Amino acid sequence: MATIEKRSGKGGTTWRVRVRRLGQPQLTKSFETKKAAQEWATEQEAKVFAGEQLASSEARKRTVAEAIDRYLEVTLPRSKHRKNASEQARLLAVWRDLLGHRALAGLTPAVVAEARDELAKRTNKAKRPISGATVNRHLTALSAVLRVASKEYGWLNKNPVANVSRLEDSKGRERFLSDAERVRLLQACDKSALDALGPLVRLALATGARKGELASLEWANVNLERRTVRFVDTKNGENRTVPLAQTAVDVLREWRKGRLPVGPVFPLSKDQVDKPWREARAEAGLTDFRFHDLRHSAASYLAMSGASLMDIAAILGHKTLAMVKRYSHLSEQHTTAAVDRMAEKFLG
Repeated sequence: MATIEKRSGKGGTTWRVRVRRLGQPQLTKSFETKKAAQEWATEQEAKVFAGEQLASSEARKRTVAEAIDRYLEVTLPRSKHRKNASEQARLLAVWRDLLGHRALAGLTPAVVAEARDELAKRTNKAKRPISGATVNRHLTALSAVLRVASKEYGWLNKNPVANVSRLEDSKGRERFLSDAERVRLLQACDKSALDALGPLVRLALATGARKGELASLEWANVNLERRTVRFVDTKNGENRTVPLAQTAVDVLREWRKGRLPVGPVFPLSKDQVDKPWREARAEAGLTDFRFHDLRHSAASYLAMSGASLMDIAAILGHKTLAMVKRYSHLSEQHTTAAVDRMAEKFLG
């Protein structure tokens, strides 16, 4: 399995070891003494006998930074997550800073865990410690790179992040509009110099769509007769069809008047929306409310209207129920009320 070859040259004598492995590239390494070569060969043979995969030459010469670069330049642009490329690049920039200089061969679960703990000590823009959920998003981004480096590039034998524990997620934000806040916000949006703001916010509340999904919504994917909108290539890489309440249909019909129903429903850039949104939010007295909280509001309203968690997950585009469990208490309260009304009418 291992052979040792004596080599002589102008620089002196060296001893080169070759370790051959069935179905894998061979390992080679040179030493100044025969004893050192024999010890290394014995160590590698023991690992093979124990069933361990040895670090390939690619893993020894490639760095974490190289893996990140290839992922961002080659793999991500053609993957289903390409719409989040800027976010992935931001997350991976942190790992480049922490681990970019390391050879992939030296990237063990212990090394990643140590970097995870260092990351967890950092603070956000508000000078508060970053949450466990944020740390976990960083780990997920790194794991995606190393998984591809293992399966496609052949630079790693296995993904070390798979054996690194995630941190406990902080409780999800549950901010949603009360009835009075909703009235004030919609009134402020209707008074905005941006005439699209009112319809945009109403559609966000009616569908639970993300800001990016609303910005990319096209008239071709709006069917007012069937009362549906179709969001294409969403954050999770899939298309999603959402039913529209009649009030939302009325909003879109009114917004369509005098406009050619082709192209984007709301042909606006992010900058065109952000300032009017902040102004309307301030006018309504909502200092702790983000545009994304309209999505939470929609989910909360659905729960309070008796929708199941599975219904909410389908409308919001979540693949699992874990993300909508935060609304379970609202759903349970109103389901109990519905059962009480039924019992009073039919069983009393």
